Amino acid sequence: MKRIHLTQELAYNGLTVEKAIANRRSQRGFTGETMPLVELSHLLYYSSGITDKRHGLRAAPSAGATYPIEVYAIVNNIEGLAKGTYHYLVSSHELELLREGDFGNEMSRAALQERMFKQANVIVALSAVFQRTQQRYRERAQRYICFEAGHIAQNTYLIATSLGLGACAIGAFYDNEFNRLLGLDGRNESVLYIMAVGKI
Repeated sequence: MKRIHLTQELAYNGLTVEKAIANRRSQRGFTGETMPLVELSHLLYYSSGITDKRHGLRAAPSAGATYPIEVYAIVNNIEGLAKGTYHYLVSSHELELLREGDFGNEMSRAALQERMFKQANVIVALSAVFQRTQQRYRERAQRYICFEAGHIAQNTYLIATSLGLGACAIGAFYDNEFNRLLGLDGRNESVLYIMAVGKI
């Protein structure tokens, strides 16, 4: 499968954590302006990338470092990227193209006709590979997995705010339709949380 290497360089210092928290609001209106690839790279790296290379630790905490969450980007309008579905490869900080095409209408239908899914530059989908955490934590795994999805989503909100982008998380969607869009079986791996991100 085609892989796109992502840079970690961005000539922007960003907001302080306090300022990003104070400014963070869910945004549903997007301008349609193209988002640079480097901004998507920054968003993915600081929401869920490996920030401690020595120990392999990531931007978001994970119960026992089991890292059950997988990150997907459904691209509508990113400079230099074809529209389509991509898997974020955390270990190499790359995007792997899964399927090329315009999935705006399909995403909107899967999210109860939410229009912003056609207007956002990218949809970030967080899925869980349940067994990674279940084999260690058994009945406690479900809550730990949900905690981690929340940590990554909040990181995404704050990085988007720091970059001057808008973001909005959505929990109301048809699981089977989003799983089908990403090629997930819905049992071993299933979408948990979806965020629209874009220029405002």
